[in-house]
Amino acid sequence: MEPMELRWNTSGGVQKVFISNPTNMRRAIKVKCSDNNLYRVNPVYSFIEPGQILAIDVLRQNGGAKVDKMVFVTAMAGKNEQNPRTVFQDNTQKPMMVLPLIATFNNA
Repeated sequence: MEPMELRWNTSGGVQKVFISNPTNMRRAIKVKCSDNNLYRVNPVYSFIEPGQILAIDVLRQNGGAKVDKMVFVTAMAGKNEQNPRTVFQDNTQKPMMVLPLIATFNNA
């Protein structure tokens, strides 16, 4: 995952996160956030093919200075899977990566 954290000023904006799949297996990814009122992400669910990199847009709305987090949950996905959302319907524990989202006040 790159970068390892995202920094914002309180006016918000759009940044990208890149998730790679260095394995030989197709992976599904699900993105969760600690504050869905301040942040939007696209795509929320997706597949990452072996050896590929997925770019994810993260939008922060105008809001107060605080620290949040985004969690990227991954799971193995079969070649015939059509919808990445269905991969996450069972309740088994899956690997995850945490991305700190740090917002600070604008310097005047």
